[in-house]
Amino acid sequence: MIRRTKDYILENKMIKNHSTVLVALSGGADSVCLLLVLNEIKRQCANELDFALEAVHVEHGIRGAESREDARFASDLCERLNIPCHVHSVDVPQYAKSHGLGLEEAARILRYEAFEKEVARILRYEAFEEEAGRYPCETADASDQKQGNSRQAVVAVAHHMEDNAETVLFQMLRGSGAKGLAGMHPVSVKNGVTYIRPLLSATRAQIEEYLKENGQAFVTDATNTDTAYSRNKLRHDVFPLLLQINDRAIEHINESAGQLAVMNDFYEQQLKEACDSMVSKKEGRVILEISRFESLHPALKSGVARECIHLASGRLKDITSTHIGALVKLAGQQSGRKINLPYGIIAEKSFGEVILFAERCDDEKEEIHITQKELEVLSATGEQKNIKLSADGSYVTLCIQDFNGKMDEIPKKPYTKWFDYDKMKKGFEIRTRKAGDYIIVDDEGHHKKLKQVFTGDKIPAQQRAGLWLIAHESLVHAIIGYRSGCSALVTPQTGKVLKITFYGGKQNGFFKKI
Repeated sequence: MIRRTKDYILENKMIKNHSTVLVALSGGADSVCLLLVLNEIKRQCANELDFALEAVHVEHGIRGAESREDARFASDLCERLNIPCHVHSVDVPQYAKSHGLGLEEAARILRYEAFEKEVARILRYEAFEEEAGRYPCETADASDQKQGNSRQAVVAVAHHMEDNAETVLFQMLRGSGAKGLAGMHPVSVKNGVTYIRPLLSATRAQIEEYLKENGQAFVTDATNTDTAYSRNKLRHDVFPLLLQINDRAIEHINESAGQLAVMNDFYEQQLKEACDSMVSKKEGRVILEISRFESLHPALKSGVARECIHLASGRLKDITSTHIGALVKLAGQQSGRKINLPYGIIAEKSFGEVILFAERCDDEKEEIHITQKELEVLSATGEQKNIKLSADGSYVTLCIQDFNGKMDEIPKKPYTKWFDYDKMKKGFEIRTRKAGDYIIVDDEGHHKKLKQVFTGDKIPAQQRAGLWLIAHESLVHAIIGYRSGCSALVTPQTGKVLKITFYGGKQNGFFKKI
């Protein structure tokens, strides 16, 4: 057991020299075995693995006196082995009730919080010791010193082959993909904390045999036999049946999971390259480039779609193959089609892109009216009027000046536009779109519905409702940030110009003449 575990640790680079290993010690057979084995490796193999060993026990407050006895057992064992033990007492039932969780989930959350606190404590202490010159830095390997990371704290958990097989079957029953079916990893990171699993190469029988040979007692959690818990049902009801079919079933499941893990590592590399080439995020929107996406293998299509949803929502929980398949299908549909995804995310096909964005329930933007009287004051004084567009933090400025007839002096800046004041002096509104809006497209007065202009300019549908317009009743003079119509163009005969400049906000693009 000692040699096999040591070799497994070295093979998977679990422990760096001069680091601290914190054993998650429940007091059960698996964690007790892990503590003893690591203690022996530390004692026998210091020339290969030089590390400090500590333990942490979480008393969950679920089983009353029995739970407190487990904590006492863990403390006594560590005291006998001269290993520091840190006991955390938590109230799982109360936490579960206040957060609307099941006992299993609540216990897991509080357990990992305790691990994270202990790792933070260890790293703070080691940093202090090193700074004070009391930590033997001179003994660190040259390679560690060169990398500047000779200090590390990891949490060792006692998962073994049966645990891994249970995980694989559990993920299979949930419909997980290759990543889930790859099972547990020898080394993983959660919330910045590294977790190692030195006993993944051992079976439960080997663990119990080692404890028996060493005359080591352990505690038994009564909940481990309660088949109301899904994992216990697999352990006590399903696995005995599988072993009747093939007595090496657990070993074979672990082998298959290992092979999947290697293949999944390669797949993840390919997936990252694909996402980097066709997925971007801008102003809270995730944008998928369809031309590149459609050329992918179906396996990568699903992966890219999954990453898009993850990027848009920040979560993967409750994202199923149904959601992923719907997003893949959307990429091949006509522009304007939408689907709803979990966490309030909407995906929309918009010409050559699929755009994912959060559904918003903001109040409608304010409609700002500029009256004829206000314009007359501006015309008489030549003053500038600033108007805040409070909904998105942008604003516009208005001023009216005499025009000298020189057309080449009209600015070409994207968010500054001049209008013929005489054609605007009855007043106008700064607002978002309404039904019936239209825009004049040429000097002869031909017009188009605003929706046709949006489509022709390939303005994404999810942006249209938020665009500011300069309009009078249903006649749109300009779409801020995109284009203006021909209803109030400046000509050499124009006497005064109304200058409107847009600042800030979320709009992109330019004023463009149709």
